[in-house]
Amino acid sequence: MTRYLVADTHFGDADVFDYTGRSFGSVGAMNDALLAGWNRVIGAGDEVVFVGDLAVPSEPTTVRQWLSRLRGDVTFVAGDHDDGARRSHAVDARESYRFEAGGRRFRCVHRPADAPPDRDDWLVHGHHHDTRPEEYPFLDPDARRVNVGVELLGYEPLSVGELLDHVAAGRRLRRRP
Repeated sequence: MTRYLVADTHFGDADVFDYTGRSFGSVGAMNDALLAGWNRVIGAGDEVVFVGDLAVPSEPTTVRQWLSRLRGDVTFVAGDHDDGARRSHAVDARESYRFEAGGRRFRCVHRPADAPPDRDDWLVHGHHHDTRPEEYPFLDPDARRVNVGVELLGYEPLSVGELLDHVAAGRRLRRRP
């Protein structure tokens, strides 16, 4: 089992083109690329910590349909567009998730503003997509923050092992290399 991280897929959301750098020709093309990227990387026994904003509309039926097409066991951290996931019995939507790996502690929340100001762990978040790369790059070692929005990851999940390599290197990265 490998653990992966990703946020902000926004399956079905035409409005996401208006505020991100997504250059897909259509919502259908975006959905196909996101689905293919996820399922190319994730195996049946892998865990995916999804850090918010799965699909729009976020109705329970839509959430269940998308989750049924995605490989892996999903740990679901709800985002601001995930009201349907919160109401769905298809997923246990939570507000945050913590784990340890490589001797480091990580806290996953969708919006970085929702993290406690006195935290002493690495913050894994989404929400800002690729819209504020100076403030919310893929990796900010000074702030101990990781933005796992799909735009910054090349539209596929990031393994925790790869993340640990980037953290150990200690370099600020605008996007996943």
